[in-house]
Amino acid sequence: MKFTFAVFTKYFFFLSLSLILFSSCEKSPVEIVILSTNDMHAKIDNFGKVAAYISEQRRLHPNVIVLSGGDMFSGNPVVDQHEDKGFPIIDIMNKIGYQYTAIGNHEFDYNREFMKKRIEQSSYPWLCANIHISPEARIPQPKPYVIITVDGVKVAILGLIEISKTSRIPATHPDKVKGITFTDPIEEALSYRSLRDSCDLFIGLTHIGTYADVKLAEEMPELDVIIGGHSHTRIDTAMVINGVLITQTESWLKYIGKTTIVVENGKVISKENELIDVNTLTAEDIDISNLIKHYYETSGLNKVIAKNLSTIESKDALGSLMTDAITDLPGIEIAFQNGGGVRIHKLDEGDITIAKVYELDPFGNEVIIYQMTPAEIRELIFNAGCGKRADLLVSGITYIFPKDGKASDVILKTYDGENLNENKHYTVGMNSYIASSYNFPGSENGKSLYRTSADVLIEYLQKVKEVDYARISRVAVAE
Repeated sequence: MKFTFAVFTKYFFFLSLSLILFSSCEKSPVEIVILSTNDMHAKIDNFGKVAAYISEQRRLHPNVIVLSGGDMFSGNPVVDQHEDKGFPIIDIMNKIGYQYTAIGNHEFDYNREFMKKRIEQSSYPWLCANIHISPEARIPQPKPYVIITVDGVKVAILGLIEISKTSRIPATHPDKVKGITFTDPIEEALSYRSLRDSCDLFIGLTHIGTYADVKLAEEMPELDVIIGGHSHTRIDTAMVINGVLITQTESWLKYIGKTTIVVENGKVISKENELIDVNTLTAEDIDISNLIKHYYETSGLNKVIAKNLSTIESKDALGSLMTDAITDLPGIEIAFQNGGGVRIHKLDEGDITIAKVYELDPFGNEVIIYQMTPAEIRELIFNAGCGKRADLLVSGITYIFPKDGKASDVILKTYDGENLNENKHYTVGMNSYIASSYNFPGSENGKSLYRTSADVLIEYLQKVKEVDYARISRVAVAE
């Protein structure tokens, strides 16, 4: 073929058209910034700084997703004891513009009526794939996942919650999850592997703890990122397991997770993470800070009810204070408090307010009364620690837990060092979490006082006016 100018022109035209069509199929890289918090536990104080930082990032980056890793509640009486339990943190997170949250175990701590209202009031959906709701529960069935489009990028977000290997429910009061079935989070997640084919960026929004997040990443490389919660782990530099980036921001709004993802032509080409220390931030959102101030000022929780004569820093001593309030009730001889229910680690010398009591004991558990023999008490103590640790704190007696022993090896003594009467039935008080969660003889025979352990403690402190528990220890472990 003779190469003429006309042929050259025709060839150039088709070459140019091909280049245009090829370039139109190529998509420019898209940067997505994920801002996340987890395990806030109603600690709303830092939200003014968090809100300002999120607003700044939205100005700097066009594609920002704001996520919560769950456990919004239980830890601050301003939120937990509000007349509409839990509403203040929902109100604040709505105004900040959170977009999705995992469901944490402490989301069940209020009764289901309050949980239903909090879900309905949230402008951000609550996601969880391994929760299955029956009509008896009377709360909405959460979506397992969502797929959203961010600047042309399809983003899938899959929610998961932890469950106990023994009870098969999350770590909350069993009565709070009646009518709800929980499946294994990792097994459930694996059934959603096909979402990989429907998205460009696949996020696991989990409340299962870092150990389980690692296992999830090992078994599900289809995920790009896991935004985690539950274990209160501070991951300073995000770990990458099996190609999956895992991050978590400890707890109590101390940190914000910033995860930056770049997607090009439907594939993640880079992912980075950093923790933002909220204490280093100086800017505050004035409207959010004023809203927080309003909730504090109208809470009525700053009333001083007693004086603490010396700083208490041991869980044994704090539990002794909590249980002494129960044994101060008429007829109750012995009382127990589970260690996990002691929610602060230190009670400073000085004034004790109502708010401080609810920080110490935020769950609203009722006091349950039993008639128990020493043998039955030993079974309770041993089973509560799964035969491995001394979990229960106590009033009315002291005990020695038998490391590598058996229930009958638990040593029970009066404060005077005398053995308990093996033939006597003692009146024993404990909170309803212990009564419902631990296996011990006659656990179904308890009677509720229909008063919460926190309210009993408030009444006790108002009565005694001064306390000094710094040197009290009632639980020991036999080596």
